[in-house]
Amino acid sequence: MKYPNASPTLTFTEAINRAANNLLNINGRSRRSEFWWTKLVTFFLAMIFGFGILLDLLTIPLTVRRLHDTGRSGWWLLGSIILSVIFFGIACYDLVALFIDASNGTFNNFGLFSLLMKYIVLTIVFIIYQIIIIAFCCIDSDPYPNKYGESPKYSFDNE
Repeated sequence: MKYPNASPTLTFTEAINRAANNLLNINGRSRRSEFWWTKLVTFFLAMIFGFGILLDLLTIPLTVRRLHDTGRSGWWLLGSIILSVIFFGIACYDLVALFIDASNGTFNNFGLFSLLMKYIVLTIVFIIYQIIIIAFCCIDSDPYPNKYGESPKYSFDNE
């Protein structure tokens, strides 16, 4: 029986180079170290320069490859994107409705309470879904080849 041999963890520069070389590639698999080093860099760049949404868009292929590495489909990430779009659409609609109600003098506390409750529920659903995605990204690589390719971490050199 063959047992997997784990490759050493990627260094910071190796991880960033791999991520940069596969910036738009959604095929294949990515190791945890590649994923988390890149996420750390994008977090700090977003904090410094303030364009976090653009950086998040650029890490979508990396997240898809990370999900592939754990044997999951990249479609899991689509749920997160759909929830974000729905949340944004509802927020825009509610903001316009709020301005209309305020200008007509029909705004009341019950409307504000129901609006607040809606956003609390939406936020909880979004956070739970994000926790699931993060948990998937924290799971170790599937050591065996899966439908997304060979493991970038494990090899089978022994008998």
